[in-house]
Amino acid sequence: MRIAEARVERRLLRYHSPITTAHGTIADRWMVLLTLVDEDGNIGLGEAAPLAGFTPDTVEIAESALRRWAADQAGDGDPPASVTARAAVDSALLDLAARIAATSVHRLLAPGSPDRLAVSALATGASVEAIAASAAAAVAAGHGTVKIKVGTHGMNGDLDRVSAVRSRIGPDVRLRLDANGAWGVPEALRHLDRLAEFDIEFLEEPVAGIENLAAVRNSSPVPIAVDESAPTVEDISRAVETGAADLVVLKPSAIGGPSEAARAAAIVRDAGMNVVVTSLLEGSVGIRAAAHLASAIGAVDPAPGLATASLLAVDVATPFLPVNGELLLG
Repeated sequence: MRIAEARVERRLLRYHSPITTAHGTIADRWMVLLTLVDEDGNIGLGEAAPLAGFTPDTVEIAESALRRWAADQAGDGDPPASVTARAAVDSALLDLAARIAATSVHRLLAPGSPDRLAVSALATGASVEAIAASAAAAVAAGHGTVKIKVGTHGMNGDLDRVSAVRSRIGPDVRLRLDANGAWGVPEALRHLDRLAEFDIEFLEEPVAGIENLAAVRNSSPVPIAVDESAPTVEDISRAVETGAADLVVLKPSAIGGPSEAARAAAIVRDAGMNVVVTSLLEGSVGIRAAAHLASAIGAVDPAPGLATASLLAVDVATPFLPVNGELLLG
């Protein structure tokens, strides 16, 4: 594969409504789009989408790293130092290789992998009723799994939200939660005892830090997932070894791309644990790359958290939206 042109462009992502997590509120953010063109005119796309609380770099760092990679090495040298820039390069190279081979990325990586992917929806809203309505709309649209954020409204506020959502979606839809490390260990254990009655699929990051997660998991009535506390393959290995979680959340855009995420998934599975592939609330280029990775490695249950393009009012590409709760990979 010979790259004839590499374009680097900063683009704006804007959400329909602000999204609040324990790391802060996001209304819009910048990302960097990487476009690779080979000598025959085939195009591969990648997205660098830094996000505070999840990645160590900024959009300025990622953009600078991609511009150096594009100008100095034209795709022939070492990958950029920036983790989200590496993700963009890895995704773009895979996309380009698949287009050259006249196939899809997931089939390039794993022939016979599925073309359809049932995905979890993220319910959002500024009030209890708004979040419950968002969750109900996701179920009506065909989603069998819904996720909501907790940890930003106090325990009673979280309970109100979880109770309202469970009431609206019924007992058969899976419900997962994400606290983004909002609590301390004693607080998390108190909350988990009360949240368990709502049949929670798993809770992501009730506390921050691998040791704290291990302390919570040892006494938790709800399965625990590690996410931003293990941002690298090495951190994930340590989380697995210390028993910090029941499963591992993999964000290809945050770990360095689909190839690095696949390496992490192999480590987790070798330990007898499961992975769930999710987005970084990035644009549809990054979401599509994550979806193809999930299909290729068979990370289909728990449902990947990849129905997030619908949250965007301004995207970087044609929105990659689910149809009847599924992403169609083609």
